[in-house]
Amino acid sequence: MLLSTVYRCVEVISDAVAQLPCKVYNVDANGYKMENKSHPAYWILNKEPNKKMSRFTFVKLLVSSMLLKGAGYAKIDRDARGNVTQLVFIPFESVTVLEDRNNIRYQVVGYKDIIENEDMICVLNFSYDGVRGVSTLSHSKKALALATDAENSASGFFRGGGNLSGVLKVQSSLTSKQKQDLKSGWNSAFNAQDGTPNGIAVLEGNMDFQPIQVNPADAQLLETRQYNVVDICRFFGVSPVKAFDLSKSSYSTVEATQLAFLTDTIAPLLQKIELEFERKIFKPSEKANIDVKFDITNLLRADKASQASYYNTLFQIGVVSPNEIRKELDLTAIEDGDKHFIQVNLETINDIVHKTDNTNA
Repeated sequence: MLLSTVYRCVEVISDAVAQLPCKVYNVDANGYKMENKSHPAYWILNKEPNKKMSRFTFVKLLVSSMLLKGAGYAKIDRDARGNVTQLVFIPFESVTVLEDRNNIRYQVVGYKDIIENEDMICVLNFSYDGVRGVSTLSHSKKALALATDAENSASGFFRGGGNLSGVLKVQSSLTSKQKQDLKSGWNSAFNAQDGTPNGIAVLEGNMDFQPIQVNPADAQLLETRQYNVVDICRFFGVSPVKAFDLSKSSYSTVEATQLAFLTDTIAPLLQKIELEFERKIFKPSEKANIDVKFDITNLLRADKASQASYYNTLFQIGVVSPNEIRKELDLTAIEDGDKHFIQVNLETINDIVHKTDNTNA
């Protein structure tokens, strides 16, 4: 996380998921859904998973742990009737996976009893066995090592005042003391630690300075640091534009990037969490008729003109009512605003011809 690109990628992904409301729906026999705000899990998933943190903090921790450690864990506490009462985030380091032939259980530091699989939320990152997750950092360790070395090289170069090391050549022989005095004098003239990185050295007689260090341009330090941004973003599935690398961006690419980020990076992650919530948080008798979905409206918000066109299109074909649109805009309901309307001014050519003939008759 000390690398700025890693920090930004984790922030972008975790914040994007954490800001989305998680809605609970009842599904009828025909597949139609109705939001159920009275379900005990609704408050847990949308406001306060536990007394220590808000929904935003909880989901952000869960996703960050998944990306950086390989899995995000949360213990499910229930009442006597089986309804969820809280979700407690569990640090990755505190969990030991106990796997047998037919089941998975978890041993957690601080808990006396073994936690059953149905009482533990487990959001896996990439996994080879479906039981244990692998951190993104594990797969990208070579790229991260190169990025760290580049940052350290740049830091050392600038800490040294941007000066080059080298060899002082003297045509005659020097005693050990003369060599030490000459070296000390040179260091005192070019020492970034005491504020003199760009001093002036006086070379006596036939002395000559020959640099031996490869300079940053020859080492392609700047190009390497820029490439590292793209390479790290590639592992996290985040566009470099999201990590503030705007070197090859435009307005159109930024807009396309947001859509690609939603479909390629966020959508699969949301599906992981939704399915984990559905199969573990709710009672067995409810699972067949319960659906959990993150509301991605916040990620799809566009400019006002595009938003107005979107609502106008849905209104004209009778999909939404005026009050449903006002609810999305955080406005109060209006009288008779729950009615749905459709345009009726479109007719077939045949109908128009017959109407014309009847009028002429």
